[in-house]
Amino acid sequence: MHSTLFLDFLAGNREFHCTPWGMPTRNVFGWQKPCYLLGEGYVGSFKELMETTDWDSYGTGRYEKCANCMAHCGYEPTAANVTMSRPWSAIWTAIRGVRTDGPMAPEIPLDHQRPADFVYSRHVETLLAKVRRKDDSIKASESETSTPAQ
Repeated sequence: MHSTLFLDFLAGNREFHCTPWGMPTRNVFGWQKPCYLLGEGYVGSFKELMETTDWDSYGTGRYEKCANCMAHCGYEPTAANVTMSRPWSAIWTAIRGVRTDGPMAPEIPLDHQRPADFVYSRHVETLLAKVRRKDDSIKASESETSTPAQ
């Protein structure tokens, strides 16, 4: 279920900026930077994720990969922040509903965004190699312990 302010944003009635740290993702590789849609790398701890990710370099208008994004993982947290800072706006939107006609919010300019860095495949290859080395190490260790003494 989505908030009314997020739905209002999707309808084009609000200009929101992404809050990529609002819904962090953890998977078998670790904590994913900056969100699960981009795959810009992985870190071993939540603390490292929060402290080493340059959060201000992501989002619509800041990064080419984020140019057309309106995903819940970045914008629903923004809607939650707006709900807390301007509750009457959220209440009013909930009462009147999401407007589906009329003028739209201005577009975020894309002319100063940094170019995309396609690093996902490299990160996955590196992490899979690490997993394979660990598997090989475990197998070698198991074969040493299962070899009968002569």
